[in-house]
Amino acid sequence: MGDKMKKTLLAAVLGCALGLAHSAFAWDQQPNHYKVRIDADAQRAHVEADVWIEGQELAMFNAFPIPGLKNGQATFIDKLDVRSMDGKPIAVTDKGEGEYTLQGDRRVRLSYDVRLEHDKYDWPGGQEEVLYHTDEGVMAIGYYLFLVPGEKMPGQTRVEFDLPKGWTARTPWKQAGAPNVFTADTRRELVNNALFLGTAQQEQFTSGGMRISLVLGKRHWPQRAMMRELIERQLASYVALFGRPPLAERYLIVANPGATGDGGAFAGSFSQFLKGDINAMTRPFWGRVMAHELLHFWNGHSLVPAQPSEEWFKEGVTDYLTVTTMARNGMFDQAHVTRFLENLGRGQSVARQGQGLKSTVQEAVKDKHNAWLLVYGGGSIAGLAMDVELRRATGNKVGLPDVMKALYAEFAQPGKTYTHADIVRVAKQVGGVDLGPLLQRIVATTEPYDLKPVMEELGFDYEHFLFMLEHDITPRADATAAQRQRFRDIFGFDYK
Repeated sequence: MGDKMKKTLLAAVLGCALGLAHSAFAWDQQPNHYKVRIDADAQRAHVEADVWIEGQELAMFNAFPIPGLKNGQATFIDKLDVRSMDGKPIAVTDKGEGEYTLQGDRRVRLSYDVRLEHDKYDWPGGQEEVLYHTDEGVMAIGYYLFLVPGEKMPGQTRVEFDLPKGWTARTPWKQAGAPNVFTADTRRELVNNALFLGTAQQEQFTSGGMRISLVLGKRHWPQRAMMRELIERQLASYVALFGRPPLAERYLIVANPGATGDGGAFAGSFSQFLKGDINAMTRPFWGRVMAHELLHFWNGHSLVPAQPSEEWFKEGVTDYLTVTTMARNGMFDQAHVTRFLENLGRGQSVARQGQGLKSTVQEAVKDKHNAWLLVYGGGSIAGLAMDVELRRATGNKVGLPDVMKALYAEFAQPGKTYTHADIVRVAKQVGGVDLGPLLQRIVATTEPYDLKPVMEELGFDYEHFLFMLEHDITPRADATAAQRQRFRDIFGFDYK
């Protein structure tokens, strides 16, 4: 055999061997499966799964330590057992905080329990963003039920629930034929969502081209028509504001009584606590939370920042647009708009003088739950100032909604993100105004922003007393027609 033939044969053998080695680790093209059984007393979930592990990591995403729980939500995982598909044990190393390493690049069988004790503890984002019990069942975020591949999770995932008698699973996933069986298309869709497992009732309807599932505890079920009205009116406003529906098509809203009245948004769902009675008088409070979380399906989940430092835009501008759309929809009256505007300055004073916060608005995301007055309040100030400056410079022809629509058209695509520079660039394209210096003063310095010129451009005198937390706006007798028009264009009514 000649040298050339030997080399050719050797290359063929090596190529075959490498091909076999690669095929041993290639995804088997099969879906992943999870079966979740909730015990009769709803104190424990038992999970059985077979899942393709690409890489060497298994994870409970978004687990974080709190005082008394160094491994955070992962503390509640018991009896973790990992085996090959032929039943052989696989060694697992627990790295803490929900991170595990194992020999992967293959399909494995998982078995573990989750103790449903999360609502015995205080979490920075609230129990509505983790897990809690009601007398009708359990609300859980998928993060804290599903151990998943840490590096990549190819293929669809089929989830089956085995629930106590009379319970039903309410999820934002696609129904897979049988009751309590669903499919999630991606790892994010699987874990980054709220679920309700229990007897709470559900109302489903289509609004803005989306399928909405509203799950309410029995206390607030009789008020579902009022909630549905708010949802439908706000969604219509958001479709108009951004120019089209959000990227996802199905949304689950889970709302139950809770003292905080707060909420959290996820990939295709949100979880909210409702404080007190649900009626027209309290709508500016519970409705604002609900409307804010709904708006995140556009600004937050479809329009995604590249860096955490733009959390002010994701949260604060969302809150500003929530207030303006609710006002235009007749759900915020003049008194509530006045309070909102006065609270912008008051919040700055509390954050800087009361709490002694030293970070910029951009940096505040590092301690978001303690510095929310900067993240939300500072971001709302930025939203108002941007809106007013755009309208002032263009003779009330262009405002922040025009910038949001243009940003959405360019960046609301899977995997695409925007930066701070993009916000400035798009605003200049749309309105011919360089908002860079304005945003520098508001979000990139530690000095409180002077709201007086902004309020004057809306036709108000603005007074504040630093150590008394008094911040007042009063209509100017000499307000120009352009200033009054500016307020009307933003909030939808004339200030009396």
